[in-house]
Amino acid sequence: MSNHQSKLRLSLFVIFILAALVIIVDFAWPGKVVNDEILEIKSELQQYYNAARNSHSAYTVVTSEHQFLVTEDFAQSVQGNEKIEYVVSSIFKEVNWYKLPSSKNRSYYSLRTISGLVLPLLTITLLLFTFLTKKKLSTLVFVLETLLLADLVFLII
Repeated sequence: MSNHQSKLRLSLFVIFILAALVIIVDFAWPGKVVNDEILEIKSELQQYYNAARNSHSAYTVVTSEHQFLVTEDFAQSVQGNEKIEYVVSSIFKEVNWYKLPSSKNRSYYSLRTISGLVLPLLTITLLLFTFLTKKKLSTLVFVLETLLLADLVFLII
């Protein structure tokens, strides 16, 4: 590999690692705590158009300030006009966790955990491993970089 190609590769690695770090900081950094009232809990049946015709329900809590996905257990345990406490991230304004004020346990929606923590950590780990060991994992690196870009677009929009 030429010197120019290795510098370009290193620059791209640094850019993707920095983007992943921004996503992780947004997820891990304490955001703005919001205490609000649940106006509505929406349930939406999402169907897969495959041979098994599987489906699942997605639950959304609507407050006066935000609308965010919650787990099925949480949605079934709360009712409208009940108070909810949640944290909104500083950079991307996503809900990181939520709970009832009477509860000590925080709930995290799995998509937010994967988007804000798992995918960026996996990307950083793979990029550092590839760079430090000089392994040729270009396909896997490309896939994770593409997923990280899609994640970044998802968080911005």
